[in-house]
Amino acid sequence: MVSMPFNKSLLLSRCIWTVVLFLFVSGMAKAPPLVGGPAPQFELETIQGQTIKLSDFKGEFVVLNFWATWCVPCSQEMPEFQRAHQLSGDSKINIIAVNLGEPKKRVVKFTQDYNLSFPVLLDGFGNTSEKYKVRSLPVTYFISPDGIIREEIFGGGLTKEIIEAKIIQMKHLSAKGGVFKE
Repeated sequence: MVSMPFNKSLLLSRCIWTVVLFLFVSGMAKAPPLVGGPAPQFELETIQGQTIKLSDFKGEFVVLNFWATWCVPCSQEMPEFQRAHQLSGDSKINIIAVNLGEPKKRVVKFTQDYNLSFPVLLDGFGNTSEKYKVRSLPVTYFISPDGIIREEIFGGGLTKEIIEAKIIQMKHLSAKGGVFKE
């Protein structure tokens, strides 16, 4: 019987490639939310201490914005979300802002400075942001009453007029089961 020399570097190389392959495949197990697919459920606390779940808005339109106080485009969009919220009244259109990982005190001050009256939720550990695969801020999801993500917009620049136009499109297309893009 011929014995082969033990090659530690070959074994180490194979172990590393096995781990890399495992991480790659396991990272693919959860696809990011896709336009046209169901919005991931969440349960978060508001800055007032109330618990809100996405399922609380079943049968209603939701504009879900992920943001942070340090994010300049986020700060520019907040007055626009407030204007859209004020004009929506009781029309079953809900604007919800999810703050990503900042201290409650800072978020409360920001909402007071901007006079925000729509729900501001705290995603302290980033679990909800992770479900939505948020990689940059701001990002906004337009969710139809049936819980389907109809559009996602990255990078800011939303105005009250754009928000209203997207909601009108969402109303028309959600009845048909469609999705829309800019």
